[in-house]
Amino acid sequence: MLQTNDATDWNELFKLYYRPLCLFALHFVDDADDCEDIVQECFVKMWRRKSEGHVVSDAKRYLFASVKNACLTASGKGCAVVPIDGNESAEIAASDDEIDRSQREARLWTAIDSLPERCREVLLMCKRDGMSQADVASQLGISVKTVENQMSKAYRVLRGKAAEIWQMAVGWLF
Repeated sequence: MLQTNDATDWNELFKLYYRPLCLFALHFVDDADDCEDIVQECFVKMWRRKSEGHVVSDAKRYLFASVKNACLTASGKGCAVVPIDGNESAEIAASDDEIDRSQREARLWTAIDSLPERCREVLLMCKRDGMSQADVASQLGISVKTVENQMSKAYRVLRGKAAEIWQMAVGWLF
């Protein structure tokens, strides 16, 4: 059952699920700003339902299902009502795999965000933007060797955080 009796609990819930929900929404809606709006509205909807006395027994499932429904509605794909727990109905429940993938993506982006600025910039230009190391070097006014070093540093840091990123799978490995 959702245990959100004060603002601190809601704050923690928001911190825990906001980024994974936004990344989840990006699988359905192409615009990041629209995704953020959808996620915020789903939090507000859940807050209102709670304040009206409705019980949400699984906040995570409720939020992911609400976001998926809102995204499908926004993209014009529509939705069908599927119950997600005994007391609450939400349209189109999100699968465990979808939820896990979004939470891993959020942990990955948190790890990327923790990289030093230049290192993060080089990694994103190479991997997200698909630029060659020579193009990155030229655009940033640095040597190709510096780009290689920054990429190596980024990979080293991310490998060190792999257990955090894949935390559920790691539990099965040890």
